[in-house]
Amino acid sequence: MDRNRGPERPASQFDEDDYCFGSGPLRLRVERVHWDSPVEYRGDLWYEVDGMEVSSLGHQVGRRRVMIRARCLTSLPSNRRQ
Repeated sequence: MDRNRGPERPASQFDEDDYCFGSGPLRLRVERVHWDSPVEYRGDLWYEVDGMEVSSLGHQVGRRRVMIRARCLTSLPSNRRQ
């Protein structure tokens, strides 16, 4: 039995141009940002991000690891560098 871990973190939405690789907007419940390994790509700074993809209705789609443009990560809820 899982213990109560409290409320789930809200999902963030990223435009297609702000993450690699996929099509259409991405809704992701961000769990970890790999702050220690930035990547320069397409003339911008990107970070590898782990999380749970969710549908527009809030249903879990599956685990994802994606590259997300750095400027899009500054407004995440509870943005902490861990």
